[in-house]
Amino acid sequence: MFNKINYYILKKFLYSFFITFIILASILFIGDFVEQFRKTASKDVPLNIILKLTIFNFPNLIAYTLPITSFFSSVLALLIFIKNSELAVISGIGISNLKTIFPAFVLHFLIGTIFITLVNPLIAIFDDRYTNLTYEYIDRVDKFASITKNGLWLKQDNNDTGLASVLYAKSTEQEGKILNFFMLLEYDDKGAFNGRIDGEKAVLKDGYWKMFEIQITPKYGETSFLNELDYKTNIKPNDISDSLSSPSSISIWRLLTFINFLEELGYSAIDFKMHLYSLVSLPFFISTLVLLAFSLIQGIKQNDKFSRIIISSLILIFFLYFISNLLNALGSTSQIHPIVANFSMPLITFSIAMFIYQYFELKRKKILK
Repeated sequence: MFNKINYYILKKFLYSFFITFIILASILFIGDFVEQFRKTASKDVPLNIILKLTIFNFPNLIAYTLPITSFFSSVLALLIFIKNSELAVISGIGISNLKTIFPAFVLHFLIGTIFITLVNPLIAIFDDRYTNLTYEYIDRVDKFASITKNGLWLKQDNNDTGLASVLYAKSTEQEGKILNFFMLLEYDDKGAFNGRIDGEKAVLKDGYWKMFEIQITPKYGETSFLNELDYKTNIKPNDISDSLSSPSSISIWRLLTFINFLEELGYSAIDFKMHLYSLVSLPFFISTLVLLAFSLIQGIKQNDKFSRIIISSLILIFFLYFISNLLNALGSTSQIHPIVANFSMPLITFSIAMFIYQYFELKRKKILK
């Protein structure tokens, strides 16, 4: 159970978290607004759309900086404790150092849990809207592909006939390059239905689909059958993968189902697995960052300069993000398992924190001797 001192410590850490969050959020919002303005400078995009792009992208940016917020807010809170001699008073009444930061550890674990369970679904909605606006106003192209529980849908154009078409497949192979049991619906430039093609298999080549076991049903006329058909398309292999939803646009509550569905369709779901496990590991990661912050302030006195702590904090967070990016690259290329790639970070951070803490403890004992 928490006592009054625990609640006081928790309140101070929560206050520092909000202060750090507001500062970083303000910098990110202004910086991203400038970046969106730069990206749309030659696109003649209205100012209100630029603002929407910034707002919709903002929650995703906050998600990436949550560990930084947790770390530096913990450092800030601990430095305030030292400056006000509160840490020395708490130690003087018999509360050990590690017990002092237990409320902060619990607080940041709860923040991480709330983030992945409640905030993440909202981020997914915002990210999806941001992606749609990016396609419409910056890339100025339509999404080629859409995945539903029934299968894969593709939008394409046939430059030979001048017809647009919607292509549906129950299952795919090689990440959409091979379609099984497909149906193609053709439309003219006015959107009127023009005909239908059904087949057992279609293989995406350079500029056309190689279709097999074809049944052609025109709008008017008799149905015909062909063993093979070359059907022109403007779709390239990468267009299908690039048009699929990004991992951040899928909430944590749908990720596992979506991963299973992608794999059933024949797509690699490694990016979505990496995103899922990064979310699950987040509360553990930001909690260990509290321990790391505490280990850094060991030996700091009230009248000491805090420049060493600030420099050490910047170096450590840079090192951790370098390791995190390295593990993410290894996980994304399947060189290590996604679970190992993501849960290694809390273990590495905890190990570094314990090493630094033990180093200062041994140094303090030597001075006492």
